[in-house]
Amino acid sequence: MSDSMNEERALRDGLRANVLSPEAMQRIRQATEAEWRSATRAPASRSRVFAVAASIAVLAAGMSWAFFALNPGSANGAILGEVASFDAPGVFEARTLQRDVLLVAGAKLHVGQVLDVRGDSLVTLNGGGNLRVARASAIEVDSENAISLERGELYVDIPPGSRAGDAFRIVTEAGEFRHQGTQFAVAIVEGQTRLRVREGRVLWHVNGGDSTVDAGTEVIIDKNGKATRRPIPTAGREWTWTESMTPDVAIENRPLLEFLEWFARETGRKLVIDDAARKQATDIRMHGDVHGLTATEALSAVMATTSLRYELPGGVIRVSSTRESKTPSA
Repeated sequence: MSDSMNEERALRDGLRANVLSPEAMQRIRQATEAEWRSATRAPASRSRVFAVAASIAVLAAGMSWAFFALNPGSANGAILGEVASFDAPGVFEARTLQRDVLLVAGAKLHVGQVLDVRGDSLVTLNGGGNLRVARASAIEVDSENAISLERGELYVDIPPGSRAGDAFRIVTEAGEFRHQGTQFAVAIVEGQTRLRVREGRVLWHVNGGDSTVDAGTEVIIDKNGKATRRPIPTAGREWTWTESMTPDVAIENRPLLEFLEWFARETGRKLVIDDAARKQATDIRMHGDVHGLTATEALSAVMATTSLRYELPGGVIRVSSTRESKTPSA
């Protein structure tokens, strides 16, 4: 993590104060009011009255500063994106001097907000792509192109060619992870940071320098900064949780081939299709919608309306026009 980022985090942490309880706030108000009444009842000098008034003004200003410093949230203008959907109990903006606030679908996420994600959630990013956040995660919006992950797991989906000028990044204690036309997941598990790259590549930035992590690779960084790499599949159980938050795809009057390519990317599979099936999939136009379905459910619903057959053997979706194909398997 860069020195500037460390300084920023240290400053932010230093500005955080212990929360005053309602009882403590009431005692401060009562003491201030008593001091004021005492000063105005007694034949005090003009200087003492002005001193008390000045003290009250300073206290009020201090309380106002503490409120806005500890509750930056929507007061900031820059926007990361918006909440598209979530599972119960939802996404909450964490407040210090107030109760946490439940965000509704369509709520804008502003720089400075601290989010307590209590249900799996989907965020549409302003510059393109989406962010999927697992339940029991805590994140902070650092800028319109950066998020700090405090705990939990998130998945970044930025299609190749989008956000070309934006270095969207995830910030952790183990460094920054920057997209390069990517699907990747970052998690904090028992104090360790885990990066999994599904598509494209990720630039991992730390004080010691940068390194590139390619698709099909997992990196685990321990508390001492030691990294261990290993290959992982781009489809399968490691990614199942992300598929429950797949953004809806419009299929009305779209070519079937376009949908098959979407499914392959959403599930990390390679599309294998013979020439005859490819021609049919190009000509077939779909109708209806698959909103609310997972990617696999949508595939089953769409393919049931065609004469094509498909299989899902390990990391592949195989589509054929022959009726001798095997029964689809999960």
